[in-house]
Amino acid sequence: MTFSRADLELLRQTASGGACVLVSTHIHPDPDAVGSALAAAEMLSQLGARPRVILEDEVPSRCKNLPGAERIDVYAAAKTESPFAAAVIVDAGSLSRIGDVRNLLTPDAILFNIDHHVSNDRFGAVNFVDVECAATAEMLFLLLRELNLILTPGLADNLLAGLLTDTGRFRYSNTTPRVLRLAGDLIEAGAHVTDITNGMYYDIPSADILSMGAVYSTLELHQNGRISLLFARLDHLVEDPDTVVDIALSIRGVCVAALLSETREGKIRVSLRSKHSINVARIAESLGGGGHERAAGFRMKGTLETVRDRVLPILREEVRTKIDKPAFEEA
Repeated sequence: MTFSRADLELLRQTASGGACVLVSTHIHPDPDAVGSALAAAEMLSQLGARPRVILEDEVPSRCKNLPGAERIDVYAAAKTESPFAAAVIVDAGSLSRIGDVRNLLTPDAILFNIDHHVSNDRFGAVNFVDVECAATAEMLFLLLRELNLILTPGLADNLLAGLLTDTGRFRYSNTTPRVLRLAGDLIEAGAHVTDITNGMYYDIPSADILSMGAVYSTLELHQNGRISLLFARLDHLVEDPDTVVDIALSIRGVCVAALLSETREGKIRVSLRSKHSINVARIAESLGGGGHERAAGFRMKGTLETVRDRVLPILREEVRTKIDKPAFEEA
């Protein structure tokens, strides 16, 4: 990505002189969201600002050991003296994705939008958005280098957390040579790769293991085994649904997977994953959500059953036209 000198200068000016700057990310944050928010806060501090990280939801337990996570505030309990006149929003495709945190902004707040989602609506006064980046963490690394900031071990830890998550631990197709070089740079800078990986992926509560078993027992296969569906009721929710839907996609023959989860807000959360030529971001966007070509999601009013009946025909049609249809047909 080519950074505009004017955009970089506006960021420097906004952060200078001890300015209070809000940092936030999307609701129900994942490690790329949390790690990117923490990294952005440290970068702002290096530029002279006094950043405040405030999220709509609690930090997931797998992110609580990231450097600086203890300083994150939750909106419902956050105390602010006055609205923020500037904010850095990371990993959010639209301002609405940060939830009620947006109520902390002045009407004319300067927004810096840092993201990598195709569905990003460029809501900022400055939009550092590059859909070629595997993670928002990668976008922040490029920005850090452009600003000549110091890559501290803590910054490296937070960026590595984001990179690990959004590349599926370096197994998704977005794992480019640049991503692997970046990971090497982060480790050289002091990132604790073993601690970060173990904390996020290998420290699962026993209750979550039992809940995963209950969710896996709901497995449905459709379209000759090319579609897999899983269902999670409120008493079987797990903190890391990405792992669950990834397992559904890993089933032999499956090319698109969906995890439908009840939420305490009364909606159904649908997490989508795909292989081959199926673009789940397009499906999610058509239903009010968003994401990436191979990983996306949305929320919908209804029950597990009614949402299943709405989503399954869409997935069937996608598989029929993209996978089952012959590569060419006679005219």
